[in-house]
This record gives sequence, structure tokens and C-alpha cells, in this order.
Amino acid sequence: MSKPRIRATLYMESKLNRKTFTAVRAPDDYLFAAGIYPTKILPADLPEWYVSGYMYKMQGHMSAKGVKHLCYVPNYVFDNHLHKYDALFISYDSPIEPIEDERGFKFYKGYDHVLGGYSLVDFVEAVKKYSNYDVRDIQAEIARKTAFFYERNPDQAPRT
Repeated sequence: MSKPRIRATLYMESKLNRKTFTAVRAPDDYLFAAGIYPTKILPADLPEWYVSGYMYKMQGHMSAKGVKHLCYVPNYVFDNHLHKYDALFISYDSPIEPIEDERGFKFYKGYDHVLGGYSLVDFVEAVKKYSNYDVRDIQAEIARKTAFFYERNPDQAPRT
């Protein structure tokens, strides 16, 4: 059997049925390219630069190779979860640009995917390894956010 062609930057283990809002799994555990299109690709077929984790409210796999732009937006308002409300905007080609509306709210354009939760930390580490992208500023901001979280929630600090 020939090796499947891996071309998408995102593969999901389920897709969302938009009529019933339930997750639908493919037969034989095949993945959905871009979370929509059924494939004959299994999670074991993906190269090592695909990061697995909880993405878009389902289990998925995202490519850390070929990343050209990242924008990390930590959330310091809600401090009850470490990275749950943070956002990592990811682009494989165009720059990510902030846009501010008339009320002062900031939005972003030019990104391909958004990660939240602890998957973003794993993804940044993988980008450091597999893409020619300097992640030091993002890692420093993640460290600042982690220190802030444990300062506000000392009971959740890891035991040493």
C-alpha cells in the first residue's frame, strides 16, 4: 500500500455535524483534513512535527513545520485556568495583523489556526524544533503568564 500524502496543516479525529452539533468519527479511526474532509490517514501516519492535543474543542493534530508567523495573546483577566483563555495565532504564510475597532477591542487577521489551552505550549516547543522561527519572546511571555497564574493560585502550584 502506498504512503498517504500529508498536505493539510490540521487533521482532526472527529468532525462536527453542524445539524446536530455532535462529533462524528470516521470509520477505522481515519482523520479529517482541516476538520472537514475525510481521509485515509491514521494518526500514526503523521510525521513527528504534528502536535497532538485538544484543538477547536476536539482531539486534533497540527503541523509545527513551516510556521512563518505566531502571535501569542495571554489572558490576564480570567486567572482560574493556566492557558485556557490564552490564544496562539498561527500563520503558515501571511503576517498576523492586529485590528482595533472603534471601541478599542483588538482582533487579528492573517492567521490560519488558533490554539488555546496547554496545547499552545507544546506547539511553541515544536515550532522551535521544526520551523526556522524564533520563539524566545513567546516563551518568555508564557513564562510570565505561568508565574502570574501560580502567584494568584498558589494551591495549584506543582509540588517539588
